[in-house]
Amino acid sequence: MPTDNVVSLDLSVFTRGDIEAIKSLGEKQKLLFRWFRCERKTEPGRDQYMIYSGTRSRTPYAAYRIERRKDGTYHLMEQRTDTEIAAGRIIGDVITKIPDDFFYSV
Repeated sequence: MPTDNVVSLDLSVFTRGDIEAIKSLGEKQKLLFRWFRCERKTEPGRDQYMIYSGTRSRTPYAAYRIERRKDGTYHLMEQRTDTEIAAGRIIGDVITKIPDDFFYSV
């Protein structure tokens, strides 16, 4: 049975609500007197935000990656070691799992 007319569904693109949730992370960082930066990278089957946070001191900045994959799941990754910290069906599930060093100097 030929499958030439089958289109695969790619759910990897961040929604408008997802982007707002990431922007709200930046607003929270301002309230905590920390700098915040994010970069978006889109690839076939995967959309990613690299998020960075730190203070204006010698303390190293925190770097994490939030991915949305082809199946619509979200994954929180440690940017430097590429290890997975959390996964979930909604972006709020992984945002709540961001380690404390992103929000506070440890």
